[in-house]
Amino acid sequence: MLKSYLGLQQEALEALGKERQRLREEAIREEQRALRLQEVIGSLSPGSATFHPLLWQNKQQMDRQLRHLLAHQVQQSALARLDLERHEGEVVRQFGRVKGLEHLLDKRERAIGQQRELRDQRQLDELSSLRHRQLKEGN
Repeated sequence: MLKSYLGLQQEALEALGKERQRLREEAIREEQRALRLQEVIGSLSPGSATFHPLLWQNKQQMDRQLRHLLAHQVQQSALARLDLERHEGEVVRQFGRVKGLEHLLDKRERAIGQQRELRDQRQLDELSSLRHRQLKEGN
């Protein structure tokens, strides 16, 4: 019964590991998006060879929109990191459960093995004692 429960816990740990990998990749993607937005904002040159008020106004509006997108993307990136950290806590707890169960099962198996060895030793001692009595009575 405990072994089947351990199997279920190991499967849950494996599923959490896969989810952690997915969340890690998502967090990296969100950070990369923020970096790309910063690069685009940095690439908008404030000056131009030919100054035109309409061009300047368009660049300013684009810069404002990109900065707004960047702020949102930084929030998304932070949320993805928080989600990853929370999930990693779940993975650690699940790993602890699995290791605890493995330790418990190992301890039980060792105890059963020791009981079996003790029982076998008692039987051998009884047989030896019986054999010794038979030899003693035979003389």
